Amino acid sequence: MADNVILLLFTLFMGVGISFIWKLGGSFALAEAAKRRFKKRRSVCLGTWGLGMACSVNDCLVAAVDGNVFRDICKDYRISSEKLSYVLDSTAAPAAALFISDWIAYQISMIEQGLEQAGITGISPVSAYIKGLPFNMYSIFTLIFVGMLMYTGRDYGPMLKAEVRALKTGQYTKPDANPMLDVGNELGEPKRTKPMIRSFVLPIAVAFTIIISGIIYTGYTNPARTATGIMAILDACDAQMALYWGSFGMAVTGIVIALTSHIMTFEETMNTIVDGFKLMALTGAILVMAWSLGSVTKSMGLGAFVAQYVGASIPTGLLPLLVLGCSILVAFATGTSWGTMAIMTPLAIQLGYTLTGDVEFSVGMCGAVLSGAILGDHASPVSDTTVMASIFSGADHIDHVGTQLPYALTVGGVIAVLYLIFGFTEISPFVLLPIGVVMLFFLQIILHKIYMKRYNIDPNYTKFMTEDHVKQDA
Repeated sequence: MADNVILLLFTLFMGVGISFIWKLGGSFALAEAAKRRFKKRRSVCLGTWGLGMACSVNDCLVAAVDGNVFRDICKDYRISSEKLSYVLDSTAAPAAALFISDWIAYQISMIEQGLEQAGITGISPVSAYIKGLPFNMYSIFTLIFVGMLMYTGRDYGPMLKAEVRALKTGQYTKPDANPMLDVGNELGEPKRTKPMIRSFVLPIAVAFTIIISGIIYTGYTNPARTATGIMAILDACDAQMALYWGSFGMAVTGIVIALTSHIMTFEETMNTIVDGFKLMALTGAILVMAWSLGSVTKSMGLGAFVAQYVGASIPTGLLPLLVLGCSILVAFATGTSWGTMAIMTPLAIQLGYTLTGDVEFSVGMCGAVLSGAILGDHASPVSDTTVMASIFSGADHIDHVGTQLPYALTVGGVIAVLYLIFGFTEISPFVLLPIGVVMLFFLQIILHKIYMKRYNIDPNYTKFMTEDHVKQDA
């Protein structure tokens, strides 16, 4: 119960920090700096991808900041709204799931439930999370694939049509599109009187510093720590408390900047704090519902039931693929990755441990759950992160979903093959990851050529997608 309260407070203070980053105009300062820095189409695409990963402390922050910084620049360089929304959506959740963010605390809490229900001892939730990271192949490959596409420009499917439209006509959206841009309703209007890059950098830097320091401190001072070394410290740390301290520090930094720089009055500062809490109200509600759902499934003994009556009929080698598929379906239907994790993580860990008795294999199922949760989320038109990406890119929501889906399914197909290989061989994921990157590299080449012929697009014209060139006149 105490851990749940800490996670909820962490989420709320993260919202306050994000609200100050937006309201203080830090993203506008970044936008002006980006306009001076980026002079080629490829560099704009790569910059969008890089900033998305840099904002990984929260998936909402990725959409708000990255979208605001690059939206007008993308228009100048004839990059379609569909491509920008794809980058926002496909760096938000994957980066948050891998790097320091509000996702980590929630994942650890779900893993803790799974370990408890499966009766697994001798491994902490933090260690289990770290061991499960290489199995979160969808997040890893999606970030790599986005970077690959931004560099090569080898688009395919509906995205290729969108990019050709933008390059040929300068139209950021389709003529009949209904853009969802309504940033003011999401976070309110930012201050433009004194935009400073430090308003963006400092709160995030403080959060990262406090979180890392907190992890080391709580792990080092834990009386239960029985060994030395970084893994022993991570095993003994209180990651949720460290994340809470970091989010609080992020919020305080925003308040200090607002008051000391005189960008905001005291009343405006207080209103921004309230806006930050409002921003995370839906996330908080999802958290509470996810905890309730997890508690219900635990009380029902769902994991034990599935393991006893269904597990015996499931070949162990197919388990990673089945966990992936079930997670995709739940996330697609509900539109929430977190709700999917609440249902599937404890179930997958318990099922994996019952079938194999192997802790490493069971922990790997956490990565399969997260991969399926994010893939289903990306494919779902009712997902909050998918909607946010459409809003902050100014894209038509249906166009965003339709152009992103082939890319999500491409990565999904690759990881399905790799999970199948892992299930039957239990080969190290560090062997499978390079294989997946090679598969994605050749797939984007092959699919690009297929769709170039299908759409009868002149290869000489589309060289502008694969080569650096200066801004085109509208």
